[in-house]
Amino acid sequence: MTSKTFTAVPSTQTAALYRPGDINLNIIHDYPVPKPGKGEVLLKVLAAGVCHSDTTLLSGALLDTRTYVLGHEIAGEVVEYGEGVNRDHIRMKQLYIILAADHKDHGMNGSAAFLNSIGIGMDGGFAEYLKVRTDNLVPAPSGMLPEVAAIAADAGITAFDAVHNKAGAMAQSPYSVGGLGHLAVQYAKHFGATVYACDYKPEARQLALELGAIEAFSLIELTNKIKEGFTVNTTIDFLANGQSFQMALDLLKGNGVEFPSKATAVLVGVTLENLTLNSIEVLTSGINLISTTYGSRKDAESALDLFAKGIVRPIVSTESLHNVNDVIDELRASKVRGRKVVIPSRKH
Repeated sequence: MTSKTFTAVPSTQTAALYRPGDINLNIIHDYPVPKPGKGEVLLKVLAAGVCHSDTTLLSGALLDTRTYVLGHEIAGEVVEYGEGVNRDHIRMKQLYIILAADHKDHGMNGSAAFLNSIGIGMDGGFAEYLKVRTDNLVPAPSGMLPEVAAIAADAGITAFDAVHNKAGAMAQSPYSVGGLGHLAVQYAKHFGATVYACDYKPEARQLALELGAIEAFSLIELTNKIKEGFTVNTTIDFLANGQSFQMALDLLKGNGVEFPSKATAVLVGVTLENLTLNSIEVLTSGINLISTTYGSRKDAESALDLFAKGIVRPIVSTESLHNVNDVIDELRASKVRGRKVVIPSRKH
């Protein structure tokens, strides 16, 4: 059986390409629309989130020499079936999000699956159409907006894994209340944690308080609190620079009288910085240092469920695909509140 489509699909499309050495994406208007193969479908991209990971890729940090469509936070609808796809199981008119990486897979040439995944090595969602394996699809709840569903495909999954699985939803202090951090505050609050937040931006601190943090500190305020003996059980670092990493460790050392229970530092932020670690300091403090990159299908389903019930409220705004480089620049300048999503069907 060959692939079959039920809607008119063009042969070319508009797409935003990563090209090695370019600091901005290249908007191409005649990029080929792929044909789905065995076990694959063609997805019409309805929304694709813009992530700090995208700015990291454009910085050249990963030395990626491939050219491909960026965008790994995706929601869309099936418009064409490849050979062997169960059409009772994979339905048109159903909104799906995409699991960008399956951690059971191995990447090309022995690289990690995350570096050979949808939007990071393989063509992603900054385009009108995308070819994807059916086992990468996760159905979104009925009535959910595509731009909200798209957030679940990375920020929602990663923040959920950091809070629920890695941190254990204990009393914690998320550092940086951005695209992932603002979700983490809500997850932690929902799971019963006492939540503190830290961010250098006043508007981000205000957002953290609105979303459930009992206190939100500036860098100076948190530094002074640590000197006074303030301590928490768990830290989640969404920034991961030298300053935030050291503050996270300092918050977990105890104050000579009280010591955190199962002190855990969760590292989420993507950075080029070398983070200084004193093994004696960590070992004698009993700090457990762990990291998270993404999450599982179950995490995706949990994130979607919490979004659908309104328990976790993503802060999201939208732009056209043609303006994706403007969004990239806003992320570089830390001007984005919550998460920004591009809509490929929007012309300008």
